[in-house]
Amino acid sequence: MDILKLKEILEILSYIAIILGVPITLYEYIRAKRKEERDREYETYNALDEKYLEYLALCLEHVDLDIFDIPDTNPLKLNEKQQKEELIAFTMLFSIFERAYIMYYNQSTEIKKKQWEGWEKYIREYCSRENFIRAWKISGEFFDADFQKFMKEIISKMAREKGEVDA
Repeated sequence: MDILKLKEILEILSYIAIILGVPITLYEYIRAKRKEERDREYETYNALDEKYLEYLALCLEHVDLDIFDIPDTNPLKLNEKQQKEELIAFTMLFSIFERAYIMYYNQSTEIKKKQWEGWEKYIREYCSRENFIRAWKISGEFFDADFQKFMKEIISKMAREKGEVDA
């Protein structure tokens, strides 16, 4: 009789373990998936941030070029070598912008939406600069088609707004 009672108790305990185990396992699975997503978002942010910091180092290295996010009030007249350096620097920046566009534009997570708002504002600032637009016209065709369309729309909008101010 004791063995039958022990068997019943063990069966009841096994049912309790299953009943409690399934929700706990499901909870842990969902938590792990969320952590993976946060880690991926951080890796995305970190990779883009590293590229941006490299670009800032380039700006510091070439202060004679007007490539930093705050435009020079009286930019220097560039020689041919400097013009090429400026084009290369802006092409690097286009690549960073393209990466931000692909990673953040029209994304569903709140973090990505917030990141995109900052990048879009930053892109718009550059799209009002003549030297940036000149560089885009030379090397912009080599980027993602959707990104090209996005850039052309912003450049056109900034030109219209600039025209309204000048009028």
